[in-house]
Amino acid sequence: MSDKAELSLLLDYYGAFLTERQRELMAMSADLDMSLSEIADEVGISRQAVRDALSRSARELAEYETKLGLAERDRRIRAVASSLEEAVLSGETERLKKAASAAAEELAELIR
Repeated sequence: MSDKAELSLLLDYYGAFLTERQRELMAMSADLDMSLSEIADEVGISRQAVRDALSRSARELAEYETKLGLAERDRRIRAVASSLEEAVLSGETERLKKAASAAAEELAELIR
């Protein structure tokens, strides 16, 4: 996953913990793919101020993910769902049993 895609995902999960200004700048960068100069022109601050604010916000989002791990949990749940879907589509009973067993173990670990 690209850095911008990762930041966009973290913004979805933890954006409410940022200030409105931080969310605005992060959305412009990660979601709208605007450059530092474009953001600076849009909001009327210097390019360096944009860079500093984005760096600070990215650090905060990464800290939230380190502490809470919601995005990682989501990735793991999606991987379990994908594995089960592939097993079902294969039509192989043994493969489905193995996938279901692995899914149960993974989900049990996630809810601990």
